[in-house]
Amino acid sequence: MSEEQKSPRRFARRRRANIDGDTQYVRVSMSEFERAQLKVLEERTGRSPSEILVSAALYAENSESLAERRAMAVEFIAARRYLAALSNNVNQLARHANATDEFPEAARTVLSRVRAVADRINTMLDSMVR
Repeated sequence: MSEEQKSPRRFARRRRANIDGDTQYVRVSMSEFERAQLKVLEERTGRSPSEILVSAALYAENSESLAERRAMAVEFIAARRYLAALSNNVNQLARHANATDEFPEAARTVLSRVRAVADRINTMLDSMVR
């Protein structure tokens, strides 16, 4: 097959993540303008049309879409990884402080970062409650 006959990747069919249970199909009518807007959203987010429409329909009442929840989960995972790395540094600093009876200056920096991550997590949790 020549390069000209292959369809570009952007037109490749995307599908939602696996669905629990039997798949149900729903036909949706929309104007050409609405379909164009949906295509723009697909390209911008990399999500399938069905995922966009289902998340909009099911999560519209609490104004928190599936994409927003996924973004929040990604942010929590990043914060957790950063906190794990910082805790390793805190353990090393504590070991040094216990062995030499001195509190290293670097410990103050690490502890301020731990506080910043804790504040970030608290802010994220507060935004979820609202």
